[in-house]
Amino acid sequence: MTVMGTLQLQAQDENFWIFLCFGQSNMAGQAPIEQQDLEVSDRYLSMATTDGADRKLGQWRNAVPPLCRADAHLGPVDWFGRTLLEVVPENVRIGIVSVAVEGCPITFFDKDQNATLIAKEERDWMNNILNQYGRDPYERLLSMAKVAAKDGVIKGILLHQGETDAYNDQWRKTLRKIYRDLQQELRFDSTSVPLLVGEVVRGEYGGICAHANPTINDIANHYPNTYVVSSEGCMPSDDNLHFSSEGYRMLGRHYALRYLETTNPALAETCRAQLAAAGLDKASDVVSKLSVEVKRNGMILNVSASGQVESVDVISFSGKTVKTYTYGGKNVFGISLQDLPKEKLVFVFHSADGRATTDVDLSAD
Repeated sequence: MTVMGTLQLQAQDENFWIFLCFGQSNMAGQAPIEQQDLEVSDRYLSMATTDGADRKLGQWRNAVPPLCRADAHLGPVDWFGRTLLEVVPENVRIGIVSVAVEGCPITFFDKDQNATLIAKEERDWMNNILNQYGRDPYERLLSMAKVAAKDGVIKGILLHQGETDAYNDQWRKTLRKIYRDLQQELRFDSTSVPLLVGEVVRGEYGGICAHANPTINDIANHYPNTYVVSSEGCMPSDDNLHFSSEGYRMLGRHYALRYLETTNPALAETCRAQLAAAGLDKASDVVSKLSVEVKRNGMILNVSASGQVESVDVISFSGKTVKTYTYGGKNVFGISLQDLPKEKLVFVFHSADGRATTDVDLSAD
């Protein structure tokens, strides 16, 4: 029995559904927490995976955001659990175990190589997050999952990660290994515990890492009981990397519906009908009308745009803006690549018609 405040759970309650959640910044949540996000059912709980003023490691708390750490924000898991509670039987409770490290590669959750990689990490902000997880995110997720599983039953695993490195088959293979490691150590039935993998911000909304989505969408073609969660209609924040508060709410609903589609089609239909009745089933109609055509000629990027481009942000694959160009409304122009970092970069074009993105690889120059 685990007790925190007034929360008291009986051991191995079949009606206490546990979900393991891990990833990077979008799983941690980066959007403002608003009043509607603070109204949380007492049937929705979160296992503290770090210590903090409002939480104690290894103990349950009401799932009031932020969930994964006290210094995080609103994320998709907040409305994942709330959406499930709208349709599951009233005797069912939902428990979340969430570990997320902003900006991390998928290998930080691979128990066989993360120690070496983490030991080389030099960024202070990243080390601050890693320190809160004992510098081993996989072990913290596993150990807290074992504590949670004493009270309930593991029902699913949610991932939102890929902005950093979901651009090749190795990412997919590493993710599958992590799932198998968890399955073997936690001894759950892999045929009844789906892996749900969320898309990053889409390109039509200006997503600067949208080039990760093809790899993410391909994963379901390779592994059983693995499903992709669409980010259609989930709008980004101003940085075009993370979702807005409403974008996270929509994404959380998508995770919930996808889970039900894979495990209980009848409840999925109920959920879909409820979302439709509330007007929450429709994708956003805020789609960029801007398109660009780029051709590289040596160290010049020649651009032809369908609208008048006001500015262009050059962003590294880690999400850092390295340079901004101002054009004041041009359709045709050239961008010098001479002084840019010799790495893979994302160019984000801004106009009154929306945003468009393109990738340029300077790593071989």
